[in-house]
Amino acid sequence: MGMIKKILPGCLAAALMVIVLLGSHKSIFANPYNEVIKQANIEYSSGYYDQALELYIAVVEQGYESAELYYNIGNTFFKLNRIPESILYYERAKRLAPRDENIRFNLELARTRTIDKIESIPELFYERWFRSLLSIHHADGWGKLSIVFIFLAMALAVVFLLTIRRWLRVLSFYLGLVFIIFSLITLAFAFTQHYQRTVKAEAIVFDPTVTVKSSPSEGSIDLFVIHEGTKVRITDRVGEWMEVRIASGSMGWLKANAVEKI
Repeated sequence: MGMIKKILPGCLAAALMVIVLLGSHKSIFANPYNEVIKQANIEYSSGYYDQALELYIAVVEQGYESAELYYNIGNTFFKLNRIPESILYYERAKRLAPRDENIRFNLELARTRTIDKIESIPELFYERWFRSLLSIHHADGWGKLSIVFIFLAMALAVVFLLTIRRWLRVLSFYLGLVFIIFSLITLAFAFTQHYQRTVKAEAIVFDPTVTVKSSPSEGSIDLFVIHEGTKVRITDRVGEWMEVRIASGSMGWLKANAVEKI
């Protein structure tokens, strides 16, 4: 009983942390910009892509985000033949809905319009497995699941405290521990997704042609050239320079203003 009393405050604290995490995203609440987005959709369907884009971007500038909104913006940029921007917004949509087939298909379609065809380094099996598991839900989904497990654990704790039947006390105790472990795992997934979503360690090249350098200096050795629409991972920053890694594993430095963070 003493252990249960110690665990309960921790469960409540974890639930509060998840609620705060979920509350930090406007995307999980009712969309106050539905009318603007509906009008943008009408403009898009009518072929007025510039007007649709202006309305979509106005919503984003108000701080609202959703996978559907980013997907629509990506489609609009694609229709305007602005491929780097379309890839950027498809990537942002994919970050919020990693398993959405339409987003993934359109992203790959946009990538076929880029110059660079870079072969990715094969992932290790456990990296691929973890990434696949993590992508089942976004941060909000993992957070909600964590809350469910926390409250199930708390309900079992109440059963443990109130019942006098030994078998039920044993069952509720061990099931409660299992749910606590599940809540911690899903909470870790939620914060991992939240970190990836907010740190923005990836970017899309926007300059038509970029020469990647061996060090953060104009006079350093030229290593290789990449073009607009290429995705890079940011590994370091020094002043106006960023160290980046491309999908093949090659690394080097480029000017920060040549890319846009996802």
